[in-house]
Amino acid sequence: METNKTMRETTINLPETKAEAKEKAPLLNSSKAIAILEPPNRGTKKGIAIGDFVLRLCTIGATLGATVTMGNADAVAPFTTRFLRFEAQFNDIPTFVFFMVANGIVTGYLFLSLPFSTICIVRPLAKAPRILLVIFDTVNSTH
Repeated sequence: METNKTMRETTINLPETKAEAKEKAPLLNSSKAIAILEPPNRGTKKGIAIGDFVLRLCTIGATLGATVTMGNADAVAPFTTRFLRFEAQFNDIPTFVFFMVANGIVTGYLFLSLPFSTICIVRPLAKAPRILLVIFDTVNSTH
């Protein structure tokens, strides 16, 4: 035996909003959303890039000075006698040899990174040179 069921349909009418009538999203095309976005501050990034360049120059001077000083240093021990004289050079101790090689590598890297630092000054909004410098600075800080 079959029973007939009566189905009822209910319709709810909602008024259209102004944005739906124009087929536009309310925040994407409004002038308020565009006004919120501010251009990046070029002056601040340029100042940081100039500071980075100056620090690189100072670090080149410091590491190059330490390398040259260590390479040219000849030390005489203070407890020498008439018959024995103790002299030391940087290559007598492996730690000093490592110090010389590591400082030489860092000095060379810093010299080669100056053009990338200059690019960051000229184009303060460029991201690729900054990321490259951060990665290579991190690698060289392990020396």
